[in-house]
Amino acid sequence: MDKILNLISLATKAGKVKTGEFLTTKTLQEGYGWLVVIATDTSEKSTKRLTGISENYECKSIIYGTKEELGKYTGKESKSVICITDKGFADAILKKLDNK
Repeated sequence: MDKILNLISLATKAGKVKTGEFLTTKTLQEGYGWLVVIATDTSEKSTKRLTGISENYECKSIIYGTKEELGKYTGKESKSVICITDKGFADAILKKLDNK
């Protein structure tokens, strides 16, 4: 199993994930976002917009997994973006990504 997707699943079960563009943006505006994960198959225009929003709110963003995978591991339909709201989970995901 993919360790990063497994961490996303654990964060979801802990209630530390917001899914979708609206909730991600709202979470960042409120200052609770630690990491934005954008699906690899999100359109270039949307990816650029979501990356810009993340940078605007000084939140790290990564491009990882497909829409289907992000949806599956968050218990939703396919999702193009999710936001991790816990620093510990965000740091663990970034650490695993660095070790790949």
